[in-house]
Amino acid sequence: MQPTMARAGASALARAPRALALGLLTTLSLALAGPQPAAASGRPPLAATPYMGWDTYFALGGRYSEATILQQASQLISLGLERRGYRYVWLDVGWWHGTRAANGEITVSPRQWPHGLAWLTRTLHAAGFRVGLYTDAGPDGCGGAGQGSYGHYQQDVNTFAAWGFDAVKVDFCGGSEYHLNPASAYSEFHTAIAANASHRAMLLSICNFLQPEQYGEGRPPLDESAFSSYSFGPSVGNSWRTDTDVGFPGNVPFADVLRNIDADAAAPQAAGPGHWNDPDYLAPGQGMSATQFRSQLSMWAMLAAPLMISDNLTKISHASLEAVQNTEVIAIDQDPGGVQSTLLSSSANAQVWVKPLIDGARAVALLNRGSSATRVTSSARAVGLPPASSYSLHNVWSHTASSSGGSISAEVPGDGTVLLRVSPR
Repeated sequence: MQPTMARAGASALARAPRALALGLLTTLSLALAGPQPAAASGRPPLAATPYMGWDTYFALGGRYSEATILQQASQLISLGLERRGYRYVWLDVGWWHGTRAANGEITVSPRQWPHGLAWLTRTLHAAGFRVGLYTDAGPDGCGGAGQGSYGHYQQDVNTFAAWGFDAVKVDFCGGSEYHLNPASAYSEFHTAIAANASHRAMLLSICNFLQPEQYGEGRPPLDESAFSSYSFGPSVGNSWRTDTDVGFPGNVPFADVLRNIDADAAAPQAAGPGHWNDPDYLAPGQGMSATQFRSQLSMWAMLAAPLMISDNLTKISHASLEAVQNTEVIAIDQDPGGVQSTLLSSSANAQVWVKPLIDGARAVALLNRGSSATRVTSSARAVGLPPASSYSLHNVWSHTASSSGGSISAEVPGDGTVLLRVSPR
């Protein structure tokens, strides 16, 4: 993609008059578009590697419109994020306010979506994006009354597919209030997607975020909490949340990032091509320091997690942008082997995490969970590499390489992560 084309596409998306946006973006699609999800046999599975993109939740809360979404999509192009793989534009809670027609069909605000949602997906598809949206397994959603699909699973999925959506996040606020069984509810939603009238392939993001006994004794029990979604998620969804939200818009504490890392690491065997453990969104600009956010991104990559940025891209900081643009970090997350990292060792605040890569190398994260600098140490043998006279240690953040006889060691700043690609020379 030429820079002039990217700027033109971003400008057209931001202005978004119908004729200009569609005409220009159709041209751009030749340069920008990746393969669109399709139901045809022989195509790669949805989310063969962890999906990547941008979500409204931390970025905008529940208040956004057609113009806002097009503006954020234009930023994905102009900032070089779309070409790095961030291709899902996801409308989280707030796109719909629970209204339905007499026949049960979802109705949306013409003020919020003046051209309609089918036009929005066509416009974004033409620029190479895929588009997701939100609902709940229950009758209500986390955003309010009526914002769920219970009793309308097939009807709503047919509507989403007819509008051209490529993915749906199914929350569980209303599902919990209605005492639904998560495994059964998400299985029914999966069946509805498979049977949609448009025969459209759609990614399913399972979002039961409830911790065991979050609402009191047995509410929910362990087997109906986020901690158990791995047990059914791979057979019905493309990702499933492994803990509660990592924070709230404008307030994502690093302590909660660490908590979600631990929860996500509980069932690494469940992750693989087409189905991923999901520790929640990437949260630049939501209260963490630059060092803390780089640790979040490093560990999400090690965990083979979906990389969904949730920040206002018109205001994203230089440090945050540099982090999410780092193609070497992205490559660790997107490694086609699809293996999730595991915790190799832990001593006080120092941890060593290891992820086998498809070329035989190891991604190694030296994580410091404390606030003061500490040395974190391991070895090539410990991380599973074969004997060799020397090893290459490539730091994917500093883009520097060093040679070692086998020791893997670094001074790691407080709340920091040194992320290495280690291989025999």
